[in-house]
Amino acid sequence: MNLDWTYEEFSAFAMLYAASIDSTIDPEEEALIQKRLDDRSYQRIKAVFESCSDAECINTILDYQKKFMTDEAGRERLLGDFKEVFDADHRYTAIEREMMHLFKRMLK
Repeated sequence: MNLDWTYEEFSAFAMLYAASIDSTIDPEEEALIQKRLDDRSYQRIKAVFESCSDAECINTILDYQKKFMTDEAGRERLLGDFKEVFDADHRYTAIEREMMHLFKRMLK
């Protein structure tokens, strides 16, 4: 994976993955993520996301951990982005809560 994304691009990718955890990306979730980037950048990141398997998404997030989450503040920033997308549709489901727990453990 090429590690030349900005934080906003990486965050959009990670948030798309988080939003897809419950099998669909709701319109509210996508609107929230889309606001982070200009339309062209968003479409590029979304195309990369859509071409990745779950394992590839997780590996990409872990690869970028070395770039953007080298300290607790960086880790909390991404976890906050995940929480924001989980709250976007006003339903924080059991699966989303469990994924948040897994993300916290994964990003240590």
